[in-house]
Amino acid sequence: MSTLNHTEKRKLEKLLGMETGYVLDFSNRTFAEFITDYSGLNIYDSRYDYGSGSKANRLRKFWQVEDDATVGKLMNEMLDYGFSGTRETALAEECRRIVSRLLQSEPSTTLKADALSMVPTAAQQRSGTLAELKTEFFKLASESDRNKAGLTMEGLLNRLFAVFELSPRLPFRVVGEQIDGSFVFDTHVYLMESKWERDPLPEADLLVFRGKIEGKSTFTRGVFIALNDISGPAREAITRGKAPSFFVMNGHDLLMILSEAMSLPEFLKQRVRLLGEEGRVCVPFGELKTKQHS
Repeated sequence: MSTLNHTEKRKLEKLLGMETGYVLDFSNRTFAEFITDYSGLNIYDSRYDYGSGSKANRLRKFWQVEDDATVGKLMNEMLDYGFSGTRETALAEECRRIVSRLLQSEPSTTLKADALSMVPTAAQQRSGTLAELKTEFFKLASESDRNKAGLTMEGLLNRLFAVFELSPRLPFRVVGEQIDGSFVFDTHVYLMESKWERDPLPEADLLVFRGKIEGKSTFTRGVFIALNDISGPAREAITRGKAPSFFVMNGHDLLMILSEAMSLPEFLKQRVRLLGEEGRVCVPFGELKTKQHS
């Protein structure tokens, strides 16, 4: 965090006209672009949420969160932008001295260590994203428009697979077909289909998906995400007469992954092995070896 004191902040706020919630003549877009250009940071990131979320409040939070060097560099550029070429007032000169102090200060070892400790690890960032996705999942479960819920779920799933770096692809069309998405796991391409109906899905939906997979290549695989599962007859019929090229993942499986009971890669690894060794398209989550998750 910067070492700006209360008096220094008040002087900067007055010079930049922040009492109204604005900062100079910036619009939301130009404000974000300016800060990104001169700090490399996104001022509309949640870490700068403060109060009403106005430009002025976000800048106040920026002063609080970032170190002297970062704040000093940005404020120097902002003063040049707002007051360059004009006769500097006594207040502007005072603010220039404040910025000069920030640029010359060297953070102590303790402050540096504290700053580093505040940076979330990759695991913490992943946990945070999964928690957000879990909250969205619960909201979608109560959505009365099931078609809307299904479409929104496609985006949620894409973000989930991205969290685990599985190279997800958004829904796309090939000749005569709509594909809900795809991802890559262990060098294999998987097509993905997701449906969130009120009742368990019948065999017909699974047959259509199997056809999409078989129409691509001998090495294409698939994951059918049926949030309310598939019917009993569908479980039996889908493996009759043909070797299955995909497996089914249901809402409980998804919730367990979002709750970090098992990582998505470990879930896929176990399900692929059961599909390959036993031909099992549906496997209750409780039968998986959760102690192996990473």
